[in-house]
Amino acid sequence: MASSPEETTPPDRQEQIDARRRNGKYRRASLRHRIVAVAANTIARGELTRRHVAQPMVVRHHECVLPEWPAAFDGVRIAHYSDLHMGSLLPLERGLEAIELVRRTEADLVAFTGDLVDLDIDGVEPLVEAMASIRPSLGHHLVLGNHDHLDDPRGLVDLAREAGLSVLQDESVALQHGGGALRLAGIDWGRGAKECRVRVDSVCNRAGGPIHLLLAHNPQAFPEASRRGVCLTLSGHTHGGQVARRKRPDHNLAIAHRFRSGFYARDERALFVTKGLGAWFPLRLHCDPEVVVLTVRRGSFALPPAG
Repeated sequence: MASSPEETTPPDRQEQIDARRRNGKYRRASLRHRIVAVAANTIARGELTRRHVAQPMVVRHHECVLPEWPAAFDGVRIAHYSDLHMGSLLPLERGLEAIELVRRTEADLVAFTGDLVDLDIDGVEPLVEAMASIRPSLGHHLVLGNHDHLDDPRGLVDLAREAGLSVLQDESVALQHGGGALRLAGIDWGRGAKECRVRVDSVCNRAGGPIHLLLAHNPQAFPEASRRGVCLTLSGHTHGGQVARRKRPDHNLAIAHRFRSGFYARDERALFVTKGLGAWFPLRLHCDPEVVVLTVRRGSFALPPAG
């Protein structure tokens, strides 16, 4: 019989978790969760969950061309997914279905850009194990999002690393292929543009060379990343990407920041914001949950057209 978290977590760690669950940020998030998600779904007699689960998840393919991308990695395929928000509106089975979509892409590198859980990390172990079972040649890398920090971020990082996933917390790694190197970095959750800028500066200063690919949950990291010469930034934080007009799904709503889903360019550097797979709100309108496969080439700067 499986042990409960309290039975397997050291007493000092459990005290830290309990204290975090008593603090104002967690309690406010929990209240919002109960009102906006649980209560709304209960009033709708489970219809919100049924609609969300019934929405087909899609795999989209894009190609971008970047002049400073390492030549040895020309044509690399990156599977980018984000914002599962496992919890009351995205059950484990739905999360496992999403991971299977990622597996089928057979990408060279897999990147997850945060918000694995919606509130608590309880019960996330099977999802982490499924993620870790995908072992592409260039690794499976992830960063934490704001929701991952609500409950037990240290516990989530430990679970992921013990399973064999690469968790990047304001750090970088050099990936080797074909006699060349690609430097991949990831920053932890930054609440706003200023905090993102500090984190990007920190990881760039310690990288020991140019960063080619940056993972950041918050797309507000992009302006500083582009200024620091990062070729490509991948992000989630799908407050932009959940709601759109039926005839213009590319014109999706952005609430918490100015970046909707899709591509952005600055000084021949690129940002891609995915629509994600879960729902931060119990409503997803005209925005299909997605896994995105990016083929990145070296050459004259070019991004896919909008929409």
